[in-house]
Amino acid sequence: MIKMLERAIAAISPQWACNRAFFAESLRAYEAGEVNRFNDGWMPINEDTENSDKPQRDLIKARARYLENNSDIAEAAIGGIVRNVVGTGIKPQARTGSEALNSRIEALWREWTRPENCDVTGQQSFPELQALLLRRKVVDGDIFVKKVIDKQAKFPLKLQIIKSDLLSQYYITNPKTGNVIRSGVELDDHLKPVAYWVNKKTPDGFVMYDPDRILAENMIHLWTRRQPDQVRGVSDLAPIIKRLKETQDYLDAETIAAKIAACFSVFITTETGSPGMVGRMNNVKDPEGKKLQSIRPGMIKYLQPGESVSTANPSRGIANAKDYVSIQERLAGAGLGLSYELMSRDFNQSSFSAARQGMLEDRKTFEPMQEWLSGHLCDPIYREWLDMCVMAGLLDIPDYFVHREDYQAVEWVTPGWAWIDPQKEVSADIAAIQNGGKTLAQWCAERGYDWREQLEQMALEKKTAEELGLTLAIHTPVSVQAAMSNHTENAGDGGKEESEDDESEKKE
Repeated sequence: MIKMLERAIAAISPQWACNRAFFAESLRAYEAGEVNRFNDGWMPINEDTENSDKPQRDLIKARARYLENNSDIAEAAIGGIVRNVVGTGIKPQARTGSEALNSRIEALWREWTRPENCDVTGQQSFPELQALLLRRKVVDGDIFVKKVIDKQAKFPLKLQIIKSDLLSQYYITNPKTGNVIRSGVELDDHLKPVAYWVNKKTPDGFVMYDPDRILAENMIHLWTRRQPDQVRGVSDLAPIIKRLKETQDYLDAETIAAKIAACFSVFITTETGSPGMVGRMNNVKDPEGKKLQSIRPGMIKYLQPGESVSTANPSRGIANAKDYVSIQERLAGAGLGLSYELMSRDFNQSSFSAARQGMLEDRKTFEPMQEWLSGHLCDPIYREWLDMCVMAGLLDIPDYFVHREDYQAVEWVTPGWAWIDPQKEVSADIAAIQNGGKTLAQWCAERGYDWREQLEQMALEKKTAEELGLTLAIHTPVSVQAAMSNHTENAGDGGKEESEDDESEKKE
């Protein structure tokens, strides 16, 4: 019936039918898609991700580096991420099925992580490299690790860190393979990296625009992919860079205003003056012989006749600045998934429950980062390192390449976090372990410990105490302690009763 009515209206008045159709369509539209006088200047477009990222990537990276070096708020965010995600380093626990082999692998790994063994420059340990790589990924957007083979070293595998600045921007296609090269990354038809084109850099800092082609299997590219057609990373600070810079500028302005307000100066205008006096006034200099061009605390300045002074009276107070900066820190932290307390290091404004909730939310941000760093950095390096150890004869595993995946099984222990209320949380952990809700290995992993090392240390301490004739409560089960306590109390009561009976017999 409605369709017949619409057709009849269209036959009588096509314009009326068109208006009705437009009105009906507008009722189904999204307000977010409206274009009116309030938002007609906001017309972003959808395009290829790399085409839109490439022109701005380097400028965003430079601005992020500037803030890293000059903004305390930016450094608080970056340092908080690195400190909580990497901390003292992410460490492996081998899972080969043989405890002896696990211990041997982990001992070799600890030796390899020394600066002289893992870093091609011999300057940083592997935990330090982890912190550096995460920092550069957060600030720069992406960072590269080249796997270098040194056949003369005890451990053939070494790592070379390559800044994203060195990727060539000029090659478009590989003349030999025909593959497309975008922003220094050679891709196949499925956007899978085949190789990376890296410019050489001399020790004195000059870049030679004659790039080397490094196969993707020899390079680790650390970045976050947000779009399916994305090729390179963009700084994690991009959403908050403008906010951080404006906050820094605001604080600089407040600092200057405070300095001006602190300068109590006196300006004197003379009604008459001799030419000599005027000449001297035009050449007033400070004790260093420099012409006075700024206000200083306690300054007295004589003016020429007819001159006057208009003063700037900064009326803003520190309370306003505190509120403004607090809002900016909250919003910047929200953009990175961080709490206000972590951004500001201000723990006096929150209650215990609010601080605890903020810390739990921060952990939900850090834990995926730890998983990402373990999977994209630690895992491929560990597998390559284990291959090299076997081929170099450091590990004697005859069937290694037959059961390679089994021998490469590993779990990564990430740094843990301190308790907010130790008594309550320890009691909860004890109950969970006793009821089977949590294993010792899980508890140790949450705290950043190796459960095997914990047990070995506990066994050593117990043995040493027993050799010294000591019985420590920590080495005695709770039930045994209770029984021993009851036995001692009963023995004491019995002895007392017996001595009382003996005393009464003597009196009789």
